[in-house]
Amino acid sequence: MMRHLKTSKPINIRLTDKLLSELDSLANNFSLSRSEIVRQALVFYLSALKSTSKSLTKPPKPHFTSPSYMRRGDVLLIKRSHGYVLAMSCSSSGGIGEKPLDKVKVPGRLLGMYMARLAIMDLACIGVKPLGIALALSVSPYDGRDIVEGVKATLLRVGIDADRALLLNAEENIDVAQTGLGIVAIGEIDEEQLKIGLSKPGDKLVLVGKPYVGDLALRAIEAGRAVELWEIERFLNSAAVHEVIPVDSKGIEYEASILAYMSGRRLKLYSNVSVDLKCSGGPATSVLLSVDPQGIDEVKQLTSKPLEVVGELL
Repeated sequence: MMRHLKTSKPINIRLTDKLLSELDSLANNFSLSRSEIVRQALVFYLSALKSTSKSLTKPPKPHFTSPSYMRRGDVLLIKRSHGYVLAMSCSSSGGIGEKPLDKVKVPGRLLGMYMARLAIMDLACIGVKPLGIALALSVSPYDGRDIVEGVKATLLRVGIDADRALLLNAEENIDVAQTGLGIVAIGEIDEEQLKIGLSKPGDKLVLVGKPYVGDLALRAIEAGRAVELWEIERFLNSAAVHEVIPVDSKGIEYEASILAYMSGRRLKLYSNVSVDLKCSGGPATSVLLSVDPQGIDEVKQLTSKPLEVVGELL
């Protein structure tokens, strides 16, 4: 009597290019199809397992390599295994506020607005939209309420839900006589979308806005004379602009050197400029752009702030 074979069922497997190449070589040598070689290999392997009383074991868990780290000014970039980059920026303030020992007297709401703006700007200049903000206050929750309101107002302007995305901590044990705070912004971006290291040889370094420090900086922000966050987005969307970096307390020369270093270029700063290239830029009331030489007129159409070419990349 003829034995009826059970109907076979197809299975799908994934093989590396190397295994496929070896499989094709065997198929040619023995005049067999790929599927027949795989079938016979499985029959042999399963038979060997049974004869040695061994069982299949689970493959080891994948071991992901440690994340890699990079700095760009006040931004820490953490590259993760799935191709995304975690970006964190931070800033701090001390002696500015409404407390008795504060050196610069400023309303709390204005202080909160400009500190949130600074943390967000560091991320915005590399194409990252913040996902969350952490605010640490050295004053009591009551004394810091206006600062918090200022931070929330800035978050609202950039489309962030402050009630969900703001992490807050304040001093609840010690009575202090001077204002201090720290702020951190965190975001995530696809590595391919990062606006870093894109400057080209021949690019002009264009200063947009004026650097201000202390009370002058706060008043400039309040009066709209500082570069706005929405202007950063305009610059990044322009084909003429290759990179944007905020000019903060380290000054124009330092930020220009970062642009040069990150793109592997040499830096040439001009001497006949109207601003001090070494002085503090305060809370980034101005930004530095690397611009195609033919695109400077286009940049002028993107902002009402004053522009000055302060150097170039070689």
